[in-house]
Amino acid sequence: MAGYAEGIIFFNFAADALLLFVTGKLSGRPFQLSRLLAASLAGTIPVWIYLAAGPVGLLHKSLTVIMPIFMIRIAFKITGVTSLISTVLTFYFIVFLTGGILFGFQSMYTQYAIGGKWSLVFFFIVSVAISFYFIQRRLFSLNSSRRIISQTVPVSFTLCGMNWSGQGLIDTGNALCDPISKKEVAVCQIDPHEEWPDVLFKEDISDLLHLPDNWTEKLVWIPSKSIHAESQLLASFRTDSFTVWINGKEQKTDRALVTFTDKMLSDDHSFGCILHPNMVRE
Repeated sequence: MAGYAEGIIFFNFAADALLLFVTGKLSGRPFQLSRLLAASLAGTIPVWIYLAAGPVGLLHKSLTVIMPIFMIRIAFKITGVTSLISTVLTFYFIVFLTGGILFGFQSMYTQYAIGGKWSLVFFFIVSVAISFYFIQRRLFSLNSSRRIISQTVPVSFTLCGMNWSGQGLIDTGNALCDPISKKEVAVCQIDPHEEWPDVLFKEDISDLLHLPDNWTEKLVWIPSKSIHAESQLLASFRTDSFTVWINGKEQKTDRALVTFTDKMLSDDHSFGCILHPNMVRE
């Protein structure tokens, strides 16, 4: 009987640890292994009470319902009420989804398995793995892609004393980057009537050699197959500062490169810059 009880406690501990790990990954919350194990250990308290005193009615049920709140608090050190509720709901969603998949596997086993006995632990691990894949790769990725494709954000940057500001489109198809430094490139529309160097509007790239020295120092050549020509070197420049605003929060980067065009990027003038998606990671 003692071995049976220890097995139940250990399984509950391992299951809670795995569920908390998946919750942290899906919620994007950092965690320490020691805190995650401590939270999983706290999750075994209702099991200890049940094994020691048997079914105790409302007390045991109440502990089972509210214990995940304390587990989430211990594992991720969450202080805000909204964040705590959101993470707890994510935890419960994973539990319910995993339980449904586990029930389906168990039903298939009882109906179609011919010989041998599969471990419940194996069923549980496979269920959590499939749940994690389904949520992250199917639901979250799909919703994130739909949101990003249509999103525009405020952008501003400075370069050699010139300031540019406007709306930038987050383009998941923009893969322009410096192959050496891996810095991402934004495509910005500029007006010939403004005080930009005249050579930026010329098609012959050799004219860029006549840029002022402070511009030449920031010049970076990028291989390109999608801007202006099938295959050529594209002139880009290291910005002095580059800022985007995501959900009202200012985000600065020193990794930005910009290239310029005087062609209209948006027919309805809804944006004047095309951003690499890595430039707007939260």
